[in-house]
Amino acid sequence: MKTRLGPRYFVVAGMARKNFKEADKWLHISAREYYNALDKLNPPLYRKLTQSKLSEKALYQLLHIPTAPMLGYFHPVVGVTKSGEALQTAKSLRQFLQKLNGSTVMVKPLEGFGGTGVLALAIRSDGEELQLQSVGEQQLYSAEQLISAYQRNGMQPEFMLEAYIQQSAQFASFNPSSLNTLRLWVLETAPDQAEVIGGYLRIGRAGKVIDNASAGGIMCPVNLVTGELQPGLIKKTPHRDDICQHPDHGAPLAGVVLEQWLQIKQFAEKVLLTLPHTRFAGLDITMTEQGPLLIESNVAPDKDGAAHGNIPSIKLQFAARKLCAK
Repeated sequence: MKTRLGPRYFVVAGMARKNFKEADKWLHISAREYYNALDKLNPPLYRKLTQSKLSEKALYQLLHIPTAPMLGYFHPVVGVTKSGEALQTAKSLRQFLQKLNGSTVMVKPLEGFGGTGVLALAIRSDGEELQLQSVGEQQLYSAEQLISAYQRNGMQPEFMLEAYIQQSAQFASFNPSSLNTLRLWVLETAPDQAEVIGGYLRIGRAGKVIDNASAGGIMCPVNLVTGELQPGLIKKTPHRDDICQHPDHGAPLAGVVLEQWLQIKQFAEKVLLTLPHTRFAGLDITMTEQGPLLIESNVAPDKDGAAHGNIPSIKLQFAARKLCAK
């Protein structure tokens, strides 16, 4: 009655468990309070900036935020490669991909969520015939079929091509086929000061390329002090699971301490302070052997993430009130 949290949220957050501290139950706010605070922290007029992957990628590269390099943008009228060549026809796409023979590239729609439409394509060419094989599903594409896959009704086909990320050995050990990412909630608590207030590691299923919860991925909350993974859960179940090992191949999850955890937190806080007109974000970050990389930023992350990661969403309300008091 006081928090306006429904029974589903109560159960997913694990609040019914005996080891859930009573005081922690009051650190979660209702959906209405959450989105009211969000409107004050992140002006709605600027949210579209990072919702289009094209403008988002351009923003990261301009601000020198480490991210996967963009290779090209396919569009029948204005498509272009990173070197300025036209990328507007099946022929130009075929020629461009042949230059990347032997590598793997990521193909993404410009807008979307939950990993829908994201492909990892292994490129093989003998100089004449081009073969594009999706990693995981092992489906074959021609250049024409790839273009057709990204054509919406009544709209021109378009998609982005970016470099495939080689994640660190530790992140790959959780599930080798998927890019496993941390979803970190980062909040500006004072001018030029940011804080990671919660987060969880998202781990894909065997044979899958994406780690999204909507695709059956596992979410393991992270201890913010130590970087230790807590028992995980799956979004599709109506309760909080206690997943300690990967259900498909037994890789250890709960109890594993993330390497360079302090560096990851500092990276996330720096990214938030760099993004324009953004005081709060759910940042998707992976780890490589060279350091952390930003995959994307969500300026209006799903509030259920607070239940999944036991994140004190009330901190958003405090920050919004402080902002309005100035």
